Amino acid sequence: MRGMILSVVIPCYNMATYLDKCLSSLCDPCLEGRLEALIVNDGSTDESRSIALGYTARMPGLFRLIDKENGGHGSAVNAGIDAARGKYLRIVDADDWVTGLPPLLDALEDADADLVIDQKFEVEKETGRETFFALPESVPFGVTLPFSDWCGDTMTEYYMLHTMNVRLDFLKKLNVRLLEHTFYVDFEYVLKTTSRARTVRFVNLGVYHYLVGNREQSVAPANYVKRADQHRRVTEECLRFRQTADTQMRRYARRRCQLLVHTHLNILLIYDRDRSHGRRAARDFMRWLKAHDSEIWALVRRRYALALALHCLGFTDETLAWLKRLTERKRARV
Repeated sequence: MRGMILSVVIPCYNMATYLDKCLSSLCDPCLEGRLEALIVNDGSTDESRSIALGYTARMPGLFRLIDKENGGHGSAVNAGIDAARGKYLRIVDADDWVTGLPPLLDALEDADADLVIDQKFEVEKETGRETFFALPESVPFGVTLPFSDWCGDTMTEYYMLHTMNVRLDFLKKLNVRLLEHTFYVDFEYVLKTTSRARTVRFVNLGVYHYLVGNREQSVAPANYVKRADQHRRVTEECLRFRQTADTQMRRYARRRCQLLVHTHLNILLIYDRDRSHGRRAARDFMRWLKAHDSEIWALVRRRYALALALHCLGFTDETLAWLKRLTERKRARV
C-alpha cells in the first residue's frame, strides 16, 4: 500500500534568489501523496515566504509552509523533523535542487534500512559544470547491509547531508536535536544519525545537486572565518557526542570528528587572513582539545603542525585551491 514515503525538509532563511529553482525541482504531480516538501521559513525578511506560498497554493498536497522565528539552520531542521510524516526524511538546502525523485521514492518504499544512501552532483555556480560523485564500485546496491560493515575510513566521505535519507521512526527514536543559532550543524546531524545506525542500503541514483562556488555559502572560506566561533561550537558538540558512541561505532565517530577538527584548524590557520588572530585561536583550541579529548588531540597534532607551518609560509585558501587544481590536472594526465 502506497503512502507518504519521503519528507523533504527545506530550511530557508532569506533565500529568495535560489528558492524557486529548489522548489520547482520538487514540483511534480506524480509525487503527490508520496512526498511532502516542508518549507521551513526561519524568519526570512526577503521574498522567500511569498515564493513558498505560491507553491503551497499551487500544490497544497505536496508543499507545506512552516513559519517560525529565526533560530538558525539547526532550529529549522528540528522543526522539520517534528512536522514530518514520511517513512524517510532528507534535508535539501534552499540553494540546491534535486532530480530523479520518482525512482528514489520507489527505492525508499521497498527499503527497511535506517539509512538509504544515494549519490550527488556538484554544480559550479559560475560555469554550471556538473561533477558526479559516485559511490565506490564495490558497494552493492539495493540490499540491506549492516552499517558496521560499511563505515570504514574509506566510506566516511559518502555519508553526508546531500546523500542521506534517514528512516523517520529511527530518527525520532534517537531524538536528534541540533544546535540552534549556529551554522555547520550538518556535521552534527550526520554524526548523530549515522553513528547510531544499524543498517544501510545504497541506491544507484544521482539525486542531489549541490551548488558550489557561491560566496554566500557558509562553507565559503571568508564565511568560515567570520563564523569560526560557531564552527568551534559544533566541533565541541560533536566531540562531546562521540564519547557516547558504542564500542562498535567508536572508530567511525572518531574518524568523523578527526576530519572536523582538521577543517577547524584550516579555518584558523589557513583561511583567516589575520594571521596573529588565527594563530592565537588555534593555540587556544588545541589547549582546549588536549584537556577535553586527549585521544583526538593526539591524532591531530601532526595536522596542527603542518597547518601551522603552512600558516607561517603564508598559505591561504586561494593557495590551497590552486594546489588542488594543479594536483587534479596532474592526475588527469596520468
